[in-house]
Amino acid sequence: MRIVYVEDNRPNQSLIERIVRTGHHQIFPYSTAEDALHNLNHDQPDMLLVDVELAGPMNGLDMVRHLRANGYHQLIVAITAVATEQECMDAGCDAYFVKPVPVGSLWELIEQYSTTM
Repeated sequence: MRIVYVEDNRPNQSLIERIVRTGHHQIFPYSTAEDALHNLNHDQPDMLLVDVELAGPMNGLDMVRHLRANGYHQLIVAITAVATEQECMDAGCDAYFVKPVPVGSLWELIEQYSTTM
């Protein structure tokens, strides 16, 4: 499975990269929403993991709203320490994790989704 992860905190990014690679999935990390959007067509992800609070002009929920408004239908998972579940769902996310990320739950979601593809 191909996963884009948008996170501006390098230690958090490293943790998620290790989780994803353990399952032999590909990960494409970006530190800004703008970089991720610029590369989305090239990366063709099956899933997006998006931090809500990002550096740059666009935060994670802005990115999700933009994608959904433009017909993007792949799974989007919010990862946040600041937003509520309702805010994430209202923006168009399919799932929500609070930091620190529950590794087992994230692993289960990735594996579950990868078997339905």
